[in-house]
Amino acid sequence: MAGRNESLKIWLLSDGAPGHLSQSRGLAEAISRFRPVEIREITLQVRQRLLKSLLRYLLPYSAVLAGPLLHRVYTIELPDEYPDLIISSGGNTLGANALLAQLYGVPNLYSGTLKKYPAQCYTRIYTVTPQGCANNVVLPLPPVPLWLTETMPVVEADAPWLMLIGGDGAGYRFTDADWEQLADGINQSGENNGIHWLLTTSRRTGIEVEQLLHNRIAPDLLDEAVYYGQTPRPVVREFLGRCQGVMVTEDSLTMIAEAIYSGRPVITLTPQQSNPDQNDALALEGYVASGLICRLPLTVLDKFTYAQRTQAEIPDVAQMIWESLRDVLPSPGAADEKS
Repeated sequence: MAGRNESLKIWLLSDGAPGHLSQSRGLAEAISRFRPVEIREITLQVRQRLLKSLLRYLLPYSAVLAGPLLHRVYTIELPDEYPDLIISSGGNTLGANALLAQLYGVPNLYSGTLKKYPAQCYTRIYTVTPQGCANNVVLPLPPVPLWLTETMPVVEADAPWLMLIGGDGAGYRFTDADWEQLADGINQSGENNGIHWLLTTSRRTGIEVEQLLHNRIAPDLLDEAVYYGQTPRPVVREFLGRCQGVMVTEDSLTMIAEAIYSGRPVITLTPQQSNPDQNDALALEGYVASGLICRLPLTVLDKFTYAQRTQAEIPDVAQMIWESLRDVLPSPGAADEKS
């Protein structure tokens, strides 16, 4: 068993967004598969937004001012112990990630697009679409905590399908007509294919939409429904384990990635007003090209015909992450020698 001095001490910066934290944990836990780690999650808040924006231009020249800049721009409480590695995701963490790497002289990893921050201020940048810099590692799926990659159980042939419902955001806007088409499509495709549904909404869906869905979807086609705005309950992982396939509204790449990692067939649903940004659009096109998803307009959901198919093999993203950075990590015991 490795001794304590062999653990890699990771500082994981969080802006409080669950999706960003999930990606950061995915990077840290990928490393944990191959060597011992100690992970410290550090929450930060931006206190000077204008100065944070200026960091895009200051970072390449800010090494001697890293400490003062960090505490001027952010509210952050740092551990006494030195880190071996800095990890973060989310635009509000970009500056702090780079400043801490400068302050402590350690490598740093970032998951997500750089939002015009200088690429040279990060050791590795993980994305699902190319960013045009040498230190960019393009992954087939975003990093997630290891428990989300665990193999799902085999289900019976008559197992239900899962419907994951989001709402407006990320370039997608759902009208009342879209929600009516979704409800009617659930009813009609359920009857056409002889299938039942598990269903959950999200914090983006809203009470009025939930009421429309509740009133319009045939209750005898629902094995179980969880309406987030009324009785919130974290059921996505449980429902993924019970279903034979997944339909998910296309407004959340995080929700889509979690569905893909389950190993179930995944179909994304698009409203008429669908305008994802270039990065998200390229990611979705990549998932289609890899056989990880099919895309379906809501307007034809009522004509959907289920055909049994095998999901494409899920890539070992954790292995890819490890292979991409193992040569830049400090050797075991380096933190003890440094301190």
